[in-house]
Amino acid sequence: MSQQNEFDPLFEEMKSAELSDSAKRDSLATIQRKLSHKRPHFIPALASGIAAVAVAVIVFLVFFASNSSMFENISSGGAGEDQLVFTGSSENWKVEYVVLYQEGEREKDVATVTYIGDGNPPETIDYEVGSSSGTNNSLNEENSLVITSQGAGLKLHESQENEAVIKWDGKSESFLLTREE
Repeated sequence: MSQQNEFDPLFEEMKSAELSDSAKRDSLATIQRKLSHKRPHFIPALASGIAAVAVAVIVFLVFFASNSSMFENISSGGAGEDQLVFTGSSENWKVEYVVLYQEGEREKDVATVTYIGDGNPPETIDYEVGSSSGTNNSLNEENSLVITSQGAGLKLHESQENEAVIKWDGKSESFLLTREE
């Protein structure tokens, strides 16, 4: 129903009613208030929705780019940073363990545990890699588990080796992670 049709009965009623001048003014003011509450136009509402989506996409892209650069710095060693990379493998598992040191900051560790065995990968694993450990962790689509942690700031000696222990389905494998040059 249009706004015009909505108020026609009110006008007809006002014509036939005997009202005081103040009552007529009050009625007219009420009608004017109701008419001033227009529905929002579709185009401005659509434009504001598109703007909100655009802002969300930009925020996502900035966040994704900053996280990508963080992992890029870890794997390539950014300016002012020292890193140690340890790798090792067993019959069923391969591990890459990167320890990143930034001046004045605590160490950051990133370990990637990948299932390389025959058959289906396990549903969950328990692990101990470097200074990190966890239980009942699921592998991703690439049969890997990426572990990130903030370390205590103790710098490993370049010749030091780390041990990896992976447990799954009642089985266990442990192996040394040696430093790559």
